[in-house]
Amino acid sequence: MKAMRKCLLLALAALIWGSLGSTALAQTSKAEVVKQIRKKYAEAKKDIADNGKNGQAPLDITIRIDDGTEVSEDFIINDITDLTFYFKRPQVDGGLYSADGASCYFIIRNWSAYGHSNYREMLFDGKGRLLFSFIRSETHAGVVTESRYYYGANEKPVEHLHKIGGKETTDETLTGTGADTELAMAHKYQEIFDALMKPSSKAVAANQAKKTTATPKADRMSFIRSQYAEAKEKQTKNEKSELPLDVHVVIRDQTMGPPETLELNYYFDQVTDQVEPDAVSVDNYCYFISEHHHNNRMGFDNYSEFLFAQKSHDLIFSYTCAREEGEKNEWRYYYDENGKCIEVKTDAAENDKGTADKETAGRYLDIFKKLFETE
Repeated sequence: MKAMRKCLLLALAALIWGSLGSTALAQTSKAEVVKQIRKKYAEAKKDIADNGKNGQAPLDITIRIDDGTEVSEDFIINDITDLTFYFKRPQVDGGLYSADGASCYFIIRNWSAYGHSNYREMLFDGKGRLLFSFIRSETHAGVVTESRYYYGANEKPVEHLHKIGGKETTDETLTGTGADTELAMAHKYQEIFDALMKPSSKAVAANQAKKTTATPKADRMSFIRSQYAEAKEKQTKNEKSELPLDVHVVIRDQTMGPPETLELNYYFDQVTDQVEPDAVSVDNYCYFISEHHHNNRMGFDNYSEFLFAQKSHDLIFSYTCAREEGEKNEWRYYYDENGKCIEVKTDAAENDKGTADKETAGRYLDIFKKLFETE
């Protein structure tokens, strides 16, 4: 009997020790994950500080979204979002960067509107998985909240810390965010990064055939020219407006050659619909996109424009001016209601009747829509 009791006590002790050991191991594992993430965070901050230094080209993307609202003639809310993506490319012989494999390792998001502000940092591993997210929000009344989320294997949250007014809290609901919310936002921004840096055939080309009755060519050409003049006038007014509606993207990059810059400028209209007595929906329609891609290699300088019909995203005109090695070529494409090219004006031998332009316009519109999905 005593022997049996001894065996039972030994088994119970082993069970308790095993349980305690597993708990300690879990705690150690969690602490180690957080420690490693903090180490990677410090390394990323150093990489950001060194970006564009030590003889290397800057590798980053900046995006500014001006998306204000005019409540009344005397009350305008300037809604501004600034995004910065930092990325890396694998290096090849001679210290040059490979054209393949761009990976975003850090994103900073700054948002402000009507005295409120929100600052975010997102840290990623080399495969686009979220490791850490930091959020600091401040209301117009001066209330400050902070949240920190740490993610382990398969982006599973392993730790979250929160402060309100400088004091620690365990009530996550008071911070207005959550681990899943941060993860969803991080994934959306990674989608935007991939769309900018890794063009694919997934984007739908602008102006898919609608099989509608096309306007006579002369009338259509006159309409397109009037729309272009109106868009240019709106663009000029927008630059001087207290309530600009635009998105500006600047990509600084380098592949197998000198540093290069790509600038995208979106201009859009807001259409507001009353969906309920006390609620409205706001749709953003881009009416004009300009693209400027250039570097110092043999005078490479490409400029393009894409014009869309108002309150739709139907491409009606595209223009490109390409300069390189002292040569210059221009292309102008005009499209009917079904996306068919009805007129081409070019001094170049190559002419695809706007097929490539429609694909590019579709990809840029996809990026535009994704940006507002995150706001």
